[in-house]
Amino acid sequence: MSFENIKLAYGIANTSSTSGYIGAVLITDYKGFPLEFRYTDPIIPTKIQQVLYGKGLEKYIKLDVITDSLIRILSNRISVLLVQDEDLLNYNSDNIVIIRVSSTKAPPLSSPGDLSEVKKSEYLLQISQSNHPIRLQFSPNFECTGERFDSIIKTLVEAGEFMDIDEPLNRVYKTLELICNQEV
Repeated sequence: MSFENIKLAYGIANTSSTSGYIGAVLITDYKGFPLEFRYTDPIIPTKIQQVLYGKGLEKYIKLDVITDSLIRILSNRISVLLVQDEDLLNYNSDNIVIIRVSSTKAPPLSSPGDLSEVKKSEYLLQISQSNHPIRLQFSPNFECTGERFDSIIKTLVEAGEFMDIDEPLNRVYKTLELICNQEV
């Protein structure tokens, strides 16, 4: 895979104390530069919806309303969506792998591309020689072996030569803050 073909997608489905639920997806190139950005309008459930959906309301809004609608309107086709919210690992798609990514303070592994299994579906991945590894958590039904898994790891390591893999998630959060606060 050439660097020019690498596209990474970053997804957020978040609640704001003032604006309800809001979500966004940012697609970047291998350097972390934005290619596409989509977001939802704030979603404020009615009292009736709160009662009818009960404790399942938040997951329903995050998965079935926000994430699903954002993925459907993207111009760029994605195969991997990096997220911070563990609830989003439950998004059901045959074509898109959802990975929860987070930074760690774990000691560096030997070299870029090295993996250390933490538990089933959760790994530490060394992206660059000098930094701490990142934590990758895959959805429970994703098979963490084989060509597809190896391709994802290779893509992340290749992109990691040019960018901090989990940093764009912070940009998405900050952009949503600006939108919620009507500062744009």
